[in-house]
Amino acid sequence: MARLPDTIALGAIELRRWRREHLDEVMTAVEASFEDLQRWMSWATEMPTRDEMLWLLEDGEAVFDKDEAWEYFIFEARSNEFVGMAGLNNSRTGPKAVEVSYWVRSDRSGRGYATSAARALVDAALTMEEIKWVEIRMDAANLASAAIPPKLGFDFARTEISEIRARAHTGRQLVWQL
Repeated sequence: MARLPDTIALGAIELRRWRREHLDEVMTAVEASFEDLQRWMSWATEMPTRDEMLWLLEDGEAVFDKDEAWEYFIFEARSNEFVGMAGLNNSRTGPKAVEVSYWVRSDRSGRGYATSAARALVDAALTMEEIKWVEIRMDAANLASAAIPPKLGFDFARTEISEIRARAHTGRQLVWQL
């Protein structure tokens, strides 16, 4: 049984763990936001196929159940519409830390949804006994994403040289820690 809940209610939004039955909603949101996603997300260099996205969602369900990563959809509470994704994983941090990731549909950005989702996931991460710190990373040019960590009390830790894996990447990754 996973340590984090399947849903986290946050007022204007609700986080719901990844489930394959939301594939159509995810595909619609990715398609609607693809131009923006292509700029920042390595998985969006090309529009993912339904099969690729289904595999990703199924993998997300499995790792959630195994307590290896916790991926959530962001739903707008009032409209019940899918508006993005947020998650916790330790693939780049190692076992004593987790990284928070997030994206919000282009037509819903600027409403504080990513900040609210990240705040809830940071709070959840810090309830895990083995977690000693939380990180948020983004390319140095992604100013919208970089505005979130300071709002949550993160300290800027360092800039790392990184592989350019998306269209707008600069090769400089900002690392924030709490």
